[in-house]
Formats: sequence, structure tokens, C-alpha cells
Amino acid sequence: MAPWVLLINATKIVGAAGVLTVAANTIGYLQFRRKKLAPFECPIDESQELLASFPIDKPAEDGGFFFALATAPAHVEDNLNDAWLEFARETVPDKQEQEFIQEREMDRDDARKDENTFRQASDELLASKSKSATAGELTEWEVVDEKEKAERSKSPKSDQISEEQVLDSSLIRKESATPPALLRAKSTTEEPRLQFNYPKKGRKLARVAMEAMIRGIERFAEDEEPEDAKLNVAAWHNVVHPEERVRFWSDPDTELQLSQKTNVTVFRMGVDWTRIVPLEPKDISFEQAVNWSAVKRYKHIIERVRAHGMRVMLTLFHHSLPPWAASYGGWKEERTVKYFLDFTRLVVEEYGEMVDFWVTINEPHVFAMLTYCAGAWPGGHPDLLETATAVMPRGVFNRVMDLMADAHNQAYDIIHEISRRRSQTTQVGISHHVSFVRPYGLFDVSAAVISNWKTHFPYVDAVCKKLDYLGLNYYGQEFISAPGLKLVENEEYSESARAIYPDGLYRVLLAFHDRYKSCGFPFIITENGVSDCTDLIRRPYIIEHLLAIRAAMNKGVPIRGYCFWTVSDNWEWADGYGPKFGLAAVDRRNNLARCPRPSYYLFAELARTGKVTRKQRATAWKELQDAAAKGTKRPFYRAVDANGLMYAGGLDVPIERPFVQRDWRFGHYEVDGLQDPLNRALRAVFRVLLFRRSKPGTKASLDSDQVEQVDTMNQQEEEEEEEVREEAPQEEVPLTV
Repeated sequence: MAPWVLLINATKIVGAAGVLTVAANTIGYLQFRRKKLAPFECPIDESQELLASFPIDKPAEDGGFFFALATAPAHVEDNLNDAWLEFARETVPDKQEQEFIQEREMDRDDARKDENTFRQASDELLASKSKSATAGELTEWEVVDEKEKAERSKSPKSDQISEEQVLDSSLIRKESATPPALLRAKSTTEEPRLQFNYPKKGRKLARVAMEAMIRGIERFAEDEEPEDAKLNVAAWHNVVHPEERVRFWSDPDTELQLSQKTNVTVFRMGVDWTRIVPLEPKDISFEQAVNWSAVKRYKHIIERVRAHGMRVMLTLFHHSLPPWAASYGGWKEERTVKYFLDFTRLVVEEYGEMVDFWVTINEPHVFAMLTYCAGAWPGGHPDLLETATAVMPRGVFNRVMDLMADAHNQAYDIIHEISRRRSQTTQVGISHHVSFVRPYGLFDVSAAVISNWKTHFPYVDAVCKKLDYLGLNYYGQEFISAPGLKLVENEEYSESARAIYPDGLYRVLLAFHDRYKSCGFPFIITENGVSDCTDLIRRPYIIEHLLAIRAAMNKGVPIRGYCFWTVSDNWEWADGYGPKFGLAAVDRRNNLARCPRPSYYLFAELARTGKVTRKQRATAWKELQDAAAKGTKRPFYRAVDANGLMYAGGLDVPIERPFVQRDWRFGHYEVDGLQDPLNRALRAVFRVLLFRRSKPGTKASLDSDQVEQVDTMNQQEEEEEEEVREEAPQEEVPLTV
């Protein structure tokens, strides 16, 4: 047979395969769009002044609703030499930055001599922050400027920790050759020293896209790290006193007073497993492994929460694995389940009478992916084979998820067993992370489907029979494009690269309720928030997500509470202190002074009344749109390549990105098609060739009577906006707590 005949036949086969592939992906996308992105009629009557009302006058157990604020030990606690602190210290700044830090230390004494000047500079800084919140200037992130010789001396400690001096960092040392049994004598009261185990070789994470890291598609270099190795935690080494976090351990009242004044009735916090059990109870008894001083201190903190008039939602595991557990494999090994249950029983015995809601495990699949599949979080150390086979049926991801499900189910029984013994009623659940994942291009549909399939329902399916409520953590939507996440230019993003999409929360709530309504448990939004130092996005973000929750409740979804993340800016995992999630800013140069943002007062009003009004919505939205119209820029803590792929690691110093002029309000978001260049070009061509008619709701698509109605509505909206401008109060300078 002639070569040209073979070439023709091969071309036909390739062409047929290409046509079938395009057809299959097209059918897949149409099904995905029909199931996930179908238009819906907004259940909120936007013509009314009162847009949403929540039954905050009734207990959640009786069908009521509560507002809450959420945090976690690894984010806020000082004097905590946990895996995250060691992870941040594993890689150090380059030589030039080390010299600069030493130079700052040498200037410390000079700064102390002129304390009055420093305080005056701090006051000017707070004033400039208040001014820039309106002007849209970028002054919120605390990076070390080489031109600035700010105070770097150790901040004074609270008097409340005098009883905790046994927890001083001098007692926390690296593991020595001494056997664990000799670290603490059997009959002594000496506090145990924390054990750490380090990998023998440096492991450099390859520079890959964010979604690739999350899904475990990653390369490792099994050799010593070069001098320019990327830091494990971004925006950490260049921050003043990063190890202090926000001092919730030594000074809980600052955070609790801020929370109390927002009128919330529930405070979500956690107890750190590492702090309470700093030694592996293997060659010693569990009682010997426990740090009883820490147990006592946590009891005091929980008592302070209740003294401030708030109920307690307590998390047992929040992304912080004890280093001694990581040394033998952590959640990959069955003994971790036993150790976790021992820890759970201790915590319930000690604090159970003061806790109203229990969260056994926070975001299990996120921890499993980033720790054991990607190695991007401390405690995993996966090798190449483990990473490559992570999501297979017998891979590390499924094994970890199975053991964490077993841990929850047994912990659920333990908590209720102890509660029944005390004739106490309590609620036990999990916090499950849900992102609304969409395909970027036609050939990304399968990746989006697999992502949703692996992360949405499997873990909940395994624990749904032992849930008193299901907690959902929702932040936004993501556009997946193999091998990572894509930045879509016409979408509004948070500082930590989450696209804002309140409609997604509504869709997620309906989907989960439809799947689990036979189980009979209600839902609690255990986390929802946005990183935004300008505070222009955060205010409409809160309002629109509350409207999405109210809309889901109108559709019959039982939702009992809303926890906003978080009180104050703090350590955000591998992103360090870059993204700003707090209702209050933290001035790390001024003894961690808190500076409430405008969203703090808005949230306080919403929690006090339990109502969302049209005026609140219009005011918050107008301020954001004014900034977008002016081309105002804001920080963005994610590196983006020339093709729009976002890398997994955060940035020490943010890049700038303008606000986007797009209506992402609940019920107003118009779902675009696929965002890849080919599909966008095809849509543009079709609009020109087919003279696409105007979209519903515009004058060109309405009859004469409807045109008159639209004109009347537009006139009313203009009058309302004018009224809002006239009645808008003068901007108040944020108070320093």
C-alpha cells in the first residue's frame, strides 16, 4: 500500500477521533450547564425594603438562627510551637533578607529611645488606613520595607499568662536521642517537651499551578534545596512578629470583646491537639503525654467566651497535625484514629458542659489533598509515587478520607455518650469545604466533573448517619483548566484568588439538601468570608451571601446559623499574613492593635437586627462600583503566568489588580459560557453574524408596556441611589481596640 494512502487513512482516523472528542466534551458541557448553571428565579423580592429576615429570636435547636464569628488555633494562638510554625521556619529568607532582618534588630534599641515618635507614627498609620479605605490605596498589608526602621522589639505579654510560664518556648525543643519516656519522668510534674521530626532531605515544591497542587499533580526534587528555594509559607518572614499570630492564647479578651460587640451569639474556636498532647502516647501513658497546664488554660479561655455572652462551637481538628503523628504517617495510619479519640474523650470530659456545638474535623478533603497528595502543608511528605497514585481507589487520598470518616463516627459516639451521662443536649457535626468549580474551556469539563465528584459528597456520604448538623464552608467559585486554576479577567476575585459568586452558595445548599434531606439534619454555614484589605468587597459580599442563605431557606433548606470568617486579620495557612480576612485590621507594628473596618459595623448591625435591607445593599454596592469605575487597584496575593494560570504559592508582596465592573450580586450574576479564547471568539462571531437579540430585561426585547415599566423602575432606582447619597453618614475613623 502506498505511503500516501496510509497517511490519508491515518488522517481520517485522527479527524474522526477529534470530532468524537469535541462532540463528547460538548455534550458533557451541556449536561454540566443544565445541572449546575441553569438559570433560576430569584426567591428574594427586591422590590421590598426588607430583603431578608432571620429568626434570631429563637434558639437554633428550635428552628431559629444565629450569627457567629469563627477562628482556629493555628491562625490566632501565640506560644504555640506547632507544625505550622516549624513549617514556616523550615526555609529561611535569602542572604540579603537575613542581613536586612539583622539590621532591623540592631535598630531596635534606637527605636525604643524615641517611643513617643513611634507612637505618633503609629497613630498616623491608623489615620492613613482609615483614609485609604475610601480612597482605595494599598496600605493594609504589613511587609517589611527596607526604608522603614520600625519597632521590632518583643511585644509586652499579658499578665494573664503568668500561670502559663511553664509553656515558655524554652521548654519546647527539638527531638533528641533521649527516649520519649525520659522526656518526662513518670512521677514528676515537669511539662513535656514537644517532639519534632524532620525529613532528612530538603524537598523543593515544583512551581505548578494551584489546582494541580490541590489535585496532587506535582513534581518533587529529592535533593538539597538551592539558596533561592521558595518559602513554605508566604508573607511570613517579612512580617513583624509572625510567631505571635494575634495572641489569642495569652490575651483572648481582645478578640472576645471585638466579637461580643458585633452582637454574635456563638463563637467558633478550636483546641489545638499539639498543645494538649505534645508527646505521642506510645511508650508512656496518655495521662503522661498530656500537657495539663494547657488543658487548664483552654478551660479558662472557654469560660471567658461564655462570660462574654456567647455560646461555644468547638473544633477538635482544624488542619494542625501534631508533629509526632506526622513522623509516622499521621492520618495514613490507623493508630492516629485511636490517638484522636483519646484526645476527643479528654476534651469532652473537661469542657463538654460548656460547649454547645462540636466540629469534629474541619475540611477533611482539603487537609488530605494539600498534606498527603501535594505536600504543600506540613505533615505529609509524599514521595513521587504516592503523589502520582494519590486519587486512585487505593491511593493515599482515599485511605486518609476513610480513616478521618471513621474518626468522626467514633468521636460522635463518644461525645453523645458523655453528654447523655450528664443529661446534656449537644450538637455534633463537621465543617465541609465546598467550592463551586466550573470548567474554563471545552476540554476542561471532565476535570471539573471529577473535582466535584471527589470533593463534594463522598466524605459526607460516609458520615451522614452520624451528623446532628452539616457545616458547610463556602468562599467562592473556581475555574479549572488542566493542570490548574485559571484567572478569568472579568470575574471579581478576593486577595487569595477565590472568584466571588454568591449564587454558588445558593446552588450548593439546594444540592446538598436534595441529597441528604432523608437524613433530617439541618445546615450551618460554618465558614464564609473574603480576603479584602480595602473592605470595599467585603460589605456587599456579606450582604449577598446572606441573601443567598435566605433564598435557600425560602426553598425549604433548614439553615440554623452563619459563621463569618473571621474576627481579625491573622495567619492564613501557607499564604501567611498576606490575605486579609478580618472584620478588624491588625497593626502588627503597634502591639497588635485592632482597627475595626467599616464591615465590622455593618456585620454588627446585621447580627443585631437579623435583617438585610435594600438600603444597606444599595449603599455597599455603590461604593464598590464607584471604586471600580475609577479603576482603583487592590492587592492580589497569587502569582499568575502569561497564560492566566495561578500558581499554588502565595506572594510575599502582592501584585495589583483593579476592581472589576461586573454585577455578581445574588440573583444578578449572568453565567457566561466557556472562557477559553476559542469559545469567546465563536460567541463574538455569532453575535455579529446572527444579530443576537438583546437579553431579556433590556428595552430591545420588551414590548411597549414593559418598556414603560423598565423606565419607571430605572427612575425609582436613580431616586433611591440619590436618597442613599444624601443620607449616607460621614465616614467614621475606625476605633482602636
